[in-house]
Parts: sequence; C-alpha cells; structure tokens
Amino acid sequence: MKGKSNRKYTDEAAVASVVTSNGDDPYEKKLLGTTAMTSLLGKKRFEELLGGLVAKPPGKPALVPESDKRPALNTAKDDFNEI
Repeated sequence: MKGKSNRKYTDEAAVASVVTSNGDDPYEKKLLGTTAMTSLLGKKRFEELLGGLVAKPPGKPALVPESDKRPALNTAKDDFNEI
C-alpha cells in the first residue's frame, strides 16, 4: 500500500504563465506584517497611520535569573494565599 502524497507543480513558472495568459491571477496576496510595513512606511509614518491598529499581546512567561529587572508573575500559590 502506498502512503499519502500531495500534488505539486512540475514547473511553477509555466503554470503561472498559462494561468496569467488566460486572464487569471495565480498568486495570493497577503497583508504585510508589522516589520515589513514599518520598513515600507518608515517608523514615524507607520505610527501616525497605523499606531491605533496595532496591539502587542503580553509575552509568554519565561524562567529568568532573580537579578532580572522585570516584575515576577503571580503564581497559583500566590492566588490561593489572597483568599
């Protein structure tokens, strides 16, 4: 028994040429990420135009040395002690 396989093009340039010559666009368009958009617009213009449309979620918890300047996270033990 043969395993599963996925189809793929043998010549992507030829596929693009055929589809384009038939009046269709074979490419996906995707919104630039924040880093690429900042490069495109420049930091100041990016902030002016898109500053209100960008959110920065909190980072994931990380193990760090006690000398780290960031505040410690509450632990589950701390949560139970607050009752």
